[in-house]
Amino acid sequence: MTPVALPLRALAAVSLLLLAACAGGVPVERQVTVAGGRFNAVQGEAAFLVRTFLPAEGGERQEVVGARCQLASSLYEAEVVTPSRVVVPNFGPQSPRITATCQAGDLVGTGSTRIVTRWQQSPWGWGPSPLYGPTPWMWGGPWGWYDPAIPVSDYPNLIVTMTRP
Repeated sequence: MTPVALPLRALAAVSLLLLAACAGGVPVERQVTVAGGRFNAVQGEAAFLVRTFLPAEGGERQEVVGARCQLASSLYEAEVVTPSRVVVPNFGPQSPRITATCQAGDLVGTGSTRIVTRWQQSPWGWGPSPLYGPTPWMWGGPWGWYDPAIPVSDYPNLIVTMTRP
């Protein structure tokens, strides 16, 4: 084997590993943040990814990198280049729908996402047991007592399918 063949084989193996790592999508390196300081009812932040793909052919999607997307809601607007992580003000269940209109060369696409609210409940908590008075026992044990549930609101990732008009 020639001395050059070994580095080329190693480079090919590393390239295949990198491609396998990207099978879930291109790594996200950009982040756009929409400031929420001007709003009164902000309950924190919500983060989601914006990605653009060509329609699936043969069961595989091909990601479109570098598409410019205009994000718009009833409260704010932003511009991102895909793939991007977007951080927006979180208004809980009243958070607005976000629509993305994207373009990359002759490809265009539109997608939208809305906030999803779920009740999150701690499976265990510490406090006085209703069976044994002030003795500290674990709630959620065999008696089925739980901590109070709280609503958690987040946006799912926004996937935009790109097509030629």
